[in-house]
Amino acid sequence: MVIDAHVHIATDEKENPRARVENVIKKMDENGIDKAVCFPFAAGLEKQKKMAEEIRPYPERFIPLAFINPNDSDAREQLLYCLDELHFKGLKLHPWFGNFSLANIELLRPLFDILNERGLYAVIHCTSEDYRVHPVMFERLGREFPNVTIQMAHMGEVMAGEFAIDVAKRVPNVYLDTAITSYMAVIHVLEQCPDKVFMGCDFPFYQFEMELQKQKLAAEELQDPEGYEKITGENFARVFHLK
Repeated sequence: MVIDAHVHIATDEKENPRARVENVIKKMDENGIDKAVCFPFAAGLEKQKKMAEEIRPYPERFIPLAFINPNDSDAREQLLYCLDELHFKGLKLHPWFGNFSLANIELLRPLFDILNERGLYAVIHCTSEDYRVHPVMFERLGREFPNVTIQMAHMGEVMAGEFAIDVAKRVPNVYLDTAITSYMAVIHVLEQCPDKVFMGCDFPFYQFEMELQKQKLAAEELQDPEGYEKITGENFARVFHLK
């Protein structure tokens, strides 16, 4: 099973037309992608509802997450609605767009208490140019909420990849994704913690075939065909008990 853990779905005509659900499915089929973790481009309950409507015809292909801004006064209620009414599987956070720090545990607690109680999933944007989020912040979050599977999107690229790998090695419930990461970052993660990384292409900003090729070349350099299988789907399927 090939799984991409980082895909955006358009919920508005003004958004990138490449991310319309029909095109995403077409590109997934062309590249042998069986399932994709998906979320809208932005927060707002109406966008979550629209995405749920868009992906409804493809229940076996998408694993939807709710993109929520924890600064919203009703953030907790939004998450509960998305989980209980829309049947989403977890949460997407973006500290830059939401203008919050990942170090602010008390701001995040109302959301993460829900995820922790239910043993759910969070994908959190993490790139090195933003003071609001750094890989080292994931360590406290992961230890505070040990039942939440936390995916560090972009694994601290472009300058903090080694911090990301160190955190993933230390914290059992923190995983990495390869979206926008360099070829060498994939080499490093396959060398150091090959069981703690998911493939993600950040579609539509990058394409599935580009991401697959990056994983293929890295695994070939390391002479590690098992690493390729792990990163392109086996790790995710193992963690989330998919068949």
